[in-house]
Amino acid sequence: MEHLQHFGLALDPFSNEPDLRFYFESASHKDAQRRVERGLRQHKGLTLLIGEGGMGKTLLARRILESLEEEVFEATLLVMLPGAADATGIIQRFARQLGCEEPADDRAGLLGQIYELLAIVREDGRHAVLMVDDAQVMSPDVFAELSGLLNLEYEDRRLISMLFVGSPELDKLVQNDPSIMPRVDVRVRLQPLDMDNGTAYMQHRMAAVKGSPEIVPPAAMDALHKFGRGRPRLLNTLADNALFEAYLTGRTSIDPSDVERAAADLGIGPDPGTTYSQLSTAPVPSAPGFSRVPADPIVPKIAPPALDLDEPVADFDLSPGFSAPLAPVTLDLDAGLEDALGDFDQAAAAAMLTPIAEVFEAPAAQAETELLEFALELPSREQFGEVLELGADIMLESEPVEEGDFLVAEAELEPLELGEANQLEDAFVELIEE
Repeated sequence: MEHLQHFGLALDPFSNEPDLRFYFESASHKDAQRRVERGLRQHKGLTLLIGEGGMGKTLLARRILESLEEEVFEATLLVMLPGAADATGIIQRFARQLGCEEPADDRAGLLGQIYELLAIVREDGRHAVLMVDDAQVMSPDVFAELSGLLNLEYEDRRLISMLFVGSPELDKLVQNDPSIMPRVDVRVRLQPLDMDNGTAYMQHRMAAVKGSPEIVPPAAMDALHKFGRGRPRLLNTLADNALFEAYLTGRTSIDPSDVERAAADLGIGPDPGTTYSQLSTAPVPSAPGFSRVPADPIVPKIAPPALDLDEPVADFDLSPGFSAPLAPVTLDLDAGLEDALGDFDQAAAAAMLTPIAEVFEAPAAQAETELLEFALELPSREQFGEVLELGADIMLESEPVEEGDFLVAEAELEPLELGEANQLEDAFVELIEE
């Protein structure tokens, strides 16, 4: 292909053909293979290998088939096609793979032929294995007929083990058949590729065709995982289309925009977050109209404890510097109010006796200055409380008296009546003028 030659590639690195040359043993695939082989080597009855579409189940099934030694196993693989054959036709295909040249047309004769062939395999010291790919497309009749072969025994030993490979719909097929569910001995679910395994998978693909790793840089790799959902088939499809987009623009490497264009053309949205986590070294540029803004850290709001002033304060935990707990105390807001008011009187008197006006020029002819000092007589405690209760202000009634060289103004505290605010202001003005 011309676009492959543009990148110096002799083979398509992203082909979805089940070619074992491209098989990549991810952590998930390795774990699944070990679990499946354990069931087959222990001659378990029915083993299920479940995985979403495009997870590489077919390639893994072929890998398992090749791993079963011919001197130990008689292994066959059947690929199911929707509506391709009835139950009898499927059993005849299996009989041919076992070596039967002319399978019988009737069910009883066909089962007899299969039993004889399986018994010969057992006498040879080997164990028969039937692997069925795309098992979820089997009709209930085919499913029941194949599962019935698990009843065949020879010298009190099971003659055959089965591996059914399929999508999650296979689980429903098994659960809907109460006679098959108890026969499931091993169930394996193939997990999607995480970021590390997915990156290694794409690099393995490029290395298999001797391509340069720079064709798929880290930023493009991150974009592939953003839409690929950890499924090898989908990663291949996106990478192949992105490769062609880069070729059309004349570039020699894939850009994240190529992957986004390929995903948009295929109608594939971003992974909702089940398998995708962004590479820290190569972030994917946001699509137009979107931006990645880091969210503010969430700080839980802790309500402050309620303080009941009428209840005794409980003992608090001591810091290492204290040797004994605090004694409980009771807070009484009314206690000591009278003493506090007395202290207030004294403090206020000391503050308010400070000269209000220190120097005024006297209009005397001698041009001498007089030091004038105004002193206000403080209200009594009883008057102060009465004023506070009534919410009134202070009205001054002053009558200047001479005492030596000083002018003393006496003040009497009385509650204001309605409309006396102006009188208070006038009285204050008069006092200043005098």
